[in-house]
Amino acid sequence: MKKVAQMRQVVQQWKESGLTQKAYCEKIGVKRTTFANWVARSRENAGVGFIAVKPQVKPISESIEVIYPNGVRLKINASHIPVLSELIRLA
Repeated sequence: MKKVAQMRQVVQQWKESGLTQKAYCEKIGVKRTTFANWVARSRENAGVGFIAVKPQVKPISESIEVIYPNGVRLKINASHIPVLSELIRLA
């Protein structure tokens, strides 16, 4: 087992033990400062990774059309309002 995996396993066992860090360190024979470092490192790495997110947005089928005074027409799906906003700013 890799050292990092062992560290995480020891920290998880401590959490499940209900003991204080000091008592747990005495029980397993690890210096308190070393163990505190392991706990901090396990917290830093707890949120590493990606979670798939699927938007809960229903597609809009309506179209929006903008007609400029010079005759230029922009027709865009209403679900692309941010794109339309950018196009209007560019004109």
